[in-house]
Amino acid sequence: MLAASAVLGLSACAGVSPSPLDQGLLVRDTASLLAPRCVGVDSCLLGHVTDTATAAPVAKASVFLEREAADGEAKVKFTTLTDEQGVFTVSDPPPGSYRMAIYKEASGIELMGMQLGKAGTTVVPVRLVIQ
Repeated sequence: MLAASAVLGLSACAGVSPSPLDQGLLVRDTASLLAPRCVGVDSCLLGHVTDTATAAPVAKASVFLEREAADGEAKVKFTTLTDEQGVFTVSDPPPGSYRMAIYKEASGIELMGMQLGKAGTTVVPVRLVIQ
């Protein structure tokens, strides 16, 4: 697997993002102001991808999300890109366990076993080692 690391804080909340300081992350003279997202949906995945070395947002990273289908279930797939702030959203994913992969140039990370589809917003901060 490509060299990558992540600091994950998966949490279900009602539109409130956990503070990086609450997760023991080092904040390096940066601030991210995120416009309201996930408005008017029942369930939402909100991710923020930053460079591990600089804490800068990773723009235009490819995000792939796939539900781990149980017997008889159809596969569900989502693809998107991070915006200029390193943010991505997936609205109303069907309930289930998901695998997520995020890639930027020669760097990438894969996460498995994310439970999505419950009411509220799941916030996923990801730190990616950019090579």
